[in-house]
Amino acid sequence: MLKKILLYLVTFIAGAYIILALLCFTNHPDNTPCKGVNIEIEDYDLEILTGNDVMTLLNAKDVNPEKKEMNKISCRNIEQTIKASSLIEDCQCFKTHNDYIGIRVSCKIPIMHIFDKDGKDFYIDKHGDIIKGIPRAIYLPVASGYIERDMADKELLTIANFLEDNKFWMEQTEQIYFQPNKDIIIVPRLGNHIIEIGRAENLDKKMDKLKRFYEEGLNEIGWNKYKKINVEFDNQVICTKRK
Repeated sequence: MLKKILLYLVTFIAGAYIILALLCFTNHPDNTPCKGVNIEIEDYDLEILTGNDVMTLLNAKDVNPEKKEMNKISCRNIEQTIKASSLIEDCQCFKTHNDYIGIRVSCKIPIMHIFDKDGKDFYIDKHGDIIKGIPRAIYLPVASGYIERDMADKELLTIANFLEDNKFWMEQTEQIYFQPNKDIIIVPRLGNHIIEIGRAENLDKKMDKLKRFYEEGLNEIGWNKYKKINVEFDNQVICTKRK
């Protein structure tokens, strides 16, 4: 009998709580002004986007929800405005019970800075997606030369992912230059030479071969003996001496 009474009591309290919560939200005055915007940004510590950047974007498109009536704020419009930026991976916007707008943003992560054949710059992420309009400078490998936009998810992505996965070559690479035939030249940080690697294929084999040559050859004869080192061909390292 006591168990039944306790069960009825718990059920009554739970039901009363649900009804009270519904009444609170139902009677909430939607015409009250938005008190502010809370923004959370996930960009893996690169700090390429800030809350102020997001608010600047909302202001530019006249969808800043601050001080607007809550019932006139469209979370969908806010999401679509933010997602229109090539830097944004995803965005969620929601209203809170205390008259704030919450915005959660995740950013695409650039892995290479590129200057195309016309001198215009953009970035690519690990999927080869093009990113434009990053509001502040970040340190990344730089590629330039005879580059077309349609190379973003092909040759550029291949070499960018290779560098992203190889700490030694990431730190050693100063710049990547694409020739008109899409052959690649790497300008290293250490040594007064350039590296000719041919096309963006079999990079692991080519660069492992070069690293062995660095360790077994250049460490012995000096880093400034050659002006060019070519690792394009299998089982060969072709060096051009400095005059």
